[in-house]
Amino acid sequence: MKNNGVSRFVIAMILVALSAACSPTQPHLAEEPSSDHGTADTSSLLGHYEVAMEAGNRGDWAVARDELLSAIEIAPDAPALHVFGARAAAHLDDAGSCRDHLEIVVRLGGTADLAEDEAFAGLIDRPEFDDLFRRLLANGRPHPAAEVVHRFADAELWPEGIAIDAETGEVFVGSIHRRVIHRLGSDGRLEVVGSPTEDALMEVIGIWVDAPRRALWAVTGEGEWREASDESPRKNELVRFNLSSGELDGRWPIPEDELRLLNDVVVGPDGVAWASESLRGEVFRVTAGGELELFARYPELVFLNGIAINDEGSRLYLGHFAGLSAVSPFDGSIERVRGRNMALGMVDGLSWTGSGLVLVQNSARVNFRVVRVDLSDDGVTAEQLEILAAGLPEGLIPYTSAVDGETVFVVAAAPFDLLDRGEVPPAPVVVRFPLDP
Repeated sequence: MKNNGVSRFVIAMILVALSAACSPTQPHLAEEPSSDHGTADTSSLLGHYEVAMEAGNRGDWAVARDELLSAIEIAPDAPALHVFGARAAAHLDDAGSCRDHLEIVVRLGGTADLAEDEAFAGLIDRPEFDDLFRRLLANGRPHPAAEVVHRFADAELWPEGIAIDAETGEVFVGSIHRRVIHRLGSDGRLEVVGSPTEDALMEVIGIWVDAPRRALWAVTGEGEWREASDESPRKNELVRFNLSSGELDGRWPIPEDELRLLNDVVVGPDGVAWASESLRGEVFRVTAGGELELFARYPELVFLNGIAINDEGSRLYLGHFAGLSAVSPFDGSIERVRGRNMALGMVDGLSWTGSGLVLVQNSARVNFRVVRVDLSDDGVTAEQLEILAAGLPEGLIPYTSAVDGETVFVVAAAPFDLLDRGEVPPAPVVVRFPLDP
């Protein structure tokens, strides 16, 4: 079976999350648990997807299609699922269903080059499919060029996290491979803020600057998490640096009772730090008093990743495989963010803009794009989606974002597959572009 549009890394993590989602868990761990999260059971999405993949691999496309249709009921706006569904329909000689799936992919802004896929060989010369294939390719064009702010000399830095100091405008970048945090000066020089030798940092993933309190927060974790084969617990920590002194002044180890992947961090206006965990759909927080708490667990969120908070601190936003969810930081209640004809899933980086969100969607099916999503006053309705950048140069993938006023900064690096294979990647970069192009 050819690539269905979801990277090997994400597939592996989804399958690990499947075992977590199916294990007995408390659905919500706030002080007063909510019985209804308002979202679908993600274990069904994961289960249907895994069975569909297995069926496709053995050529049982009828089973694959049935399972995919069940998955699409849960995540109807996921282009990758519809491309997979189109492939299953093509194998079953169901041209009508195949066309319907691909029309949805086009409408969602998804892209695919299907000319070399043998599943569509009997359809490619039909006029209606020729037009569809052209529109799918058109969605994959670069859009518009992003300005390169900094090109790292160390090609093996493998940066993943980026943050902005709102007071100084300085950019901070965290490295997975080198296990450091760099401050990028206005002159282009790099200064090490945190390191594995001085601060016992592990792989650095999400980072955040709490400018009012002159603090830099980071998520750091034990290596080899991309393998997703060893289900034994791994170390994860939240750490905090004092930006005035440069010293590490706080460390919060995450319990090692279960396999976890702490991923991203954000700080609210009250100084509470919030962190997302990907494999079990958990949200941790460090209170203003310095206490670490497991705030909530949402096993229905597949590969929970980016996390953001609005200016008032009244709503958290969580990015995951199937889309966006909005969470109350008071009682943990959760709602799905919904928009018409918008692909809001496959989220890595997530940033609040003042009236909406910037999403970094590092999936080939949406052309590795960065988008701005404007929200209505209710905070859970996506009114408009604007592509800010897509198809970055030199094979680089956008990972996370930071918003400074009217400017978006994004760190981009090669696919992590190259790191897994020990290949030398193209040099990573920091790019920027206007929030309102």
